[in-house]
Amino acid sequence: MELAGKFLKPVWRPILQVSRLYCEKPMRSLVAFPVAKVESGKSKYMMAHVYIHGEMGSAKQVIRSHSKAKYHLDVYDELKKEAEAMGLCTQGLGGGYLVHDKEKKYIKLYGRSQALGKADHEAARELLQAIYNDHKIDAESGGMEP
Repeated sequence: MELAGKFLKPVWRPILQVSRLYCEKPMRSLVAFPVAKVESGKSKYMMAHVYIHGEMGSAKQVIRSHSKAKYHLDVYDELKKEAEAMGLCTQGLGGGYLVHDKEKKYIKLYGRSQALGKADHEAARELLQAIYNDHKIDAESGGMEP
């Protein structure tokens, strides 16, 4: 046993350091990933989990909106590109519509995505409230936009 200790003692710290560096970069990316990017005016929005590959337990819920998106999947594709550039994975949770009035400091969440299903508007409201704490945020349940 003493012989194994002599050989392992000098190498265990460098091995541990290398494994930490490997883990730190994805975790830093996940922590730095913005929770919400919301455009002004009326837009399609979607919620998603962003996570480190193989570690769904550390997933972060995020919200993205895009006023010029034709479909909710276009918003998801942009999010996916943003996450992949940082070495992260995504999972769509649903979509809806978002109205953001910067002047009145008001955000309204409603509707659903035909492709992604309905986002949990109440959870989205809570995420946005932490960032836009000076805004009034309403989350409505409802069907497709007319």
